[in-house]
Amino acid sequence: MHELARRVRELIVASDSYRRTMAAGIDLSTTEAAVLGHLLHDGPQTPSLVSARAGLTPAAGTSLLDRLERGGLVARGPHPRDRRSLLVDLTPRGRTAITAMFSMFSEDLLHALEGADPRLLEDPDLRRVMTELLSSMAAALRVRAGDTAGVRTAIHAELAALREPAEEDVTR
Repeated sequence: MHELARRVRELIVASDSYRRTMAAGIDLSTTEAAVLGHLLHDGPQTPSLVSARAGLTPAAGTSLLDRLERGGLVARGPHPRDRRSLLVDLTPRGRTAITAMFSMFSEDLLHALEGADPRLLEDPDLRRVMTELLSSMAAALRVRAGDTAGVRTAIHAELAALREPAEEDVTR
């Protein structure tokens, strides 16, 4: 299991680097590029949802959307069902940019598959199992990522254990 965890960590580290390079390709931060990705895959969203998904405060989310709007990548428009709200959507320029990034990503994954075990390309059932595994891993990581308090408690408990003198040292 540790070897699998090490390999998944390698994938995450490579993914972080990949995301930075892709975002830099259009002079964006990874957070800004991620917002474009959310809009591409999930459609128009309210500014508050954009901020929440990006892990930003409402004020920071507004600043991010201002930058993306100035860059011609997103536009704010009226919400069709809530007159008090807005929707953020990709502009043609934003859609073209993020679609190009996603196309490169898809090509890179295909290249990786072509260099891997040939059964992955030949066997749709095996590909489905791998896809389900990746989906389950992503879900497990999202659950942990949503538990900031639990992570903090667990790490602090480990650190506190280091500070406590060993039982043999107390008896001396």
